[in-house]
Amino acid sequence: MNTVQAIDYSLRSFVEESQHMARVMFGGLRATPHAWRFRRQVAIQISRLGTSAGWVLVLAGLFIGLVLAMEWGTKLEQFGAKLLMGRIVTIGVIREIGPVLAGIMVAARTGSMVAAELGSMKVTDQIDALRALGGDPMVHLVMPRQVASVMTLLPLTLFCDLMGVIGGWLIAISLLNTPSTFYWHSALDSLQFKDLAVGFIKPIFFGWIIASISAHYGLYTRGGAAGVGSSATRAVVAGTLTVLVADFILGKLILALWG
Repeated sequence: MNTVQAIDYSLRSFVEESQHMARVMFGGLRATPHAWRFRRQVAIQISRLGTSAGWVLVLAGLFIGLVLAMEWGTKLEQFGAKLLMGRIVTIGVIREIGPVLAGIMVAARTGSMVAAELGSMKVTDQIDALRALGGDPMVHLVMPRQVASVMTLLPLTLFCDLMGVIGGWLIAISLLNTPSTFYWHSALDSLQFKDLAVGFIKPIFFGWIIASISAHYGLYTRGGAAGVGSSATRAVVAGTLTVLVADFILGKLILALWG
């Protein structure tokens, strides 16, 4: 295979995979009105996704809050402004760090699980059997995982935000000798509705993106057992990078709309 043929093959593979990704993303989205009919499958996926990532996010959020407060607190203390630390930690965690951290953790923890599960079904011809019986994989497999991912990521982000703010409070009262009331007053007084809206709009998109990417790589699996492992790895990498890109795009859009 010469260079031109290799480029042509790579381009066709990229176009084919992009088309499959779009079908998965919007095929599952179009099937969302059937979510109530498949509520049992949705509930099962919520249970699996939530239990697998919940404790990880709680610990991650706590330590992110500890590190953020320690770094900013020591710097603000030099200027006599350590009382502003509650405002910095709260806004930073709720608007950016919490949603992104939750998205990355879910992409790494549950994205690989979804890709491996659907990939195993693909290589063992269970997907073809579902189609032969008149079932639609977008309705039976993709949509429940999309809905479950969105519904799970919202409370997980809330827990991550809460633990991050609590971590900042622990550093404030133990390391910086800041009165607890000052910290919470600064943290809560600085919050606005748009901060909360931004912090809870992002997980909706992140959940949909992560589930769609993971389902795409699972349904696109080729090459037997080795292909399942490859799909799981690619799902984690693609999901993590896409969360970061989506965070930037959403941040620009929100700033343009709300300022």
